[in-house]
Amino acid sequence: MSVKIFLPNFLFHTKENCDIYGEIQINENNSVSYFVIAHRTHESSSQTASAGKNLRHLGHIFRAGQTSALQRRDVALSFAYDEDTSNIYLLKLSIKPADTTHANVFLYDVPKMLQLHRYSVKNATNNAPSIEHSSFEGHCDDDSEQFNDVNMLCRLLNENQEENKRLHKRSIYGPLKRTFYFLSNLITNTVILLLEARLIVSLLRKTVIYDHYLEWRQYRDSGRRKLNITVDKLLGVCVMLFLLFYVAHPGDYLLTTSHLVIQKLRLLLRSLKGSPIGLKLNEHLNNFLLDCFNYHIDLWAKFLDLIEPIVRQLFVPIALLGLIGLSFQLSSLPFLISIIGLHAHCFYIYTAVLYKVEIKGIQVLWKVMLGKRYNVLKNRVESHNYVNRQLYLATIFFTALLFLFPTVLVYYVVFTTLRLCIYLVNLAIQVLRRNLLEFPLQRLLQWTIGQFYDIESIYLAHIPHSPSPLLQPEATKIHMSVFKLNIQKSPLSRVFSCESGILQDFQADDRMSIKNAFNRMLRGTF
Repeated sequence: MSVKIFLPNFLFHTKENCDIYGEIQINENNSVSYFVIAHRTHESSSQTASAGKNLRHLGHIFRAGQTSALQRRDVALSFAYDEDTSNIYLLKLSIKPADTTHANVFLYDVPKMLQLHRYSVKNATNNAPSIEHSSFEGHCDDDSEQFNDVNMLCRLLNENQEENKRLHKRSIYGPLKRTFYFLSNLITNTVILLLEARLIVSLLRKTVIYDHYLEWRQYRDSGRRKLNITVDKLLGVCVMLFLLFYVAHPGDYLLTTSHLVIQKLRLLLRSLKGSPIGLKLNEHLNNFLLDCFNYHIDLWAKFLDLIEPIVRQLFVPIALLGLIGLSFQLSSLPFLISIIGLHAHCFYIYTAVLYKVEIKGIQVLWKVMLGKRYNVLKNRVESHNYVNRQLYLATIFFTALLFLFPTVLVYYVVFTTLRLCIYLVNLAIQVLRRNLLEFPLQRLLQWTIGQFYDIESIYLAHIPHSPSPLLQPEATKIHMSVFKLNIQKSPLSRVFSCESGILQDFQADDRMSIKNAFNRMLRGTF
């Protein structure tokens, strides 16, 4: 018969009388596991909550002596101590062995085992390996049995902690804590109620701010990034205070940037006049496009002058978004970039339409030149006899489109590249605000202070001890072997490799959107 006792590390060196509480599990191979979860000293009655109402009374720890009344009680476990030895020793078991009993005592640290349980539960939600499938190093004959024991120990510790939290909430500190939490999140809850209103949803459904709010709500509901959301709010408040109190007229910077972009676009159009980088462009088409684009820029400059008072006040609501978080302020930057580069986006649409017409026209007329046509009913290209006037007109139009194609291609490449740069800037802002919430900040902080543990870091260490002869009973010889359940600090690489959360789904969507954007730009669609 195998006897395993899981005991908190601090109780192994205790020097006071106390009751111990926990559970007993009988395994399939006729082995008994005792899980000591909580204790209560005899001198103090205020620790009743730490014992846990759902745990059974296992036994005692008392001073060694033949006249002790606790020694004669019928309990599952009895430990004793004296002043000569530094640790307690097993004195009595509920089982009745024949001659000699050998018991293995496993010492564990409560905070580390609770941290290990939180890690295993969080990984179980992400389809990661749990405690039962980890690598358990040590002096064990049956690994699967040890895995089940460690899992049972973590579960009992977590249930006892949750029970203590519920008792703590019933006290006066529970309502005070909830009141403080509600007041600190009053602004956030108000904004959430506004964003979930039907009128606001209908107005902001297609905006980046509303999309970010949906992503932020997923992070908040998952409960995995509470520290990130707190840091996000602190950074947002700092940026808000900086914009409102330390920057004079922040809207002027937006107007200055807009006029600077207008000047650079005019310089770009001036460089396309004539023969840019030695390219021979069609003079008439080139002048027509330059006149149209310059006129568009002049209209946009006058429009900016008209809405200048409104633009100057845009930074006030953007700064106030810092009360919710810095990520919401970052989500408003694409809106500002759209205001600054709206004319560049319009130029891309104009050139994309011309490019698509050119490509489609050349493809169709090339089939006419080859004496073929596309049969819509049969969905195939087949031969066709064209009359002379059809071939004559097709040749003229094909030649005209062919000679105009280099000019259209240059304009399309220039403004598509400009549009692509704006898209990449918005994508960089999007990745930054998502990583601000998804970065494993809490895990990194735990690793820094040496409190990051995972299921691959458990190993057993034998602890030599020399029990006092006074603790040996006369009837039964109980041999006790002591091991320490050590959980060492995990490497830094595992901090990031173990994190698989919401960001992976967003990254897959980003890769698909980038691929679709490049395909649209190559096809000339928008």
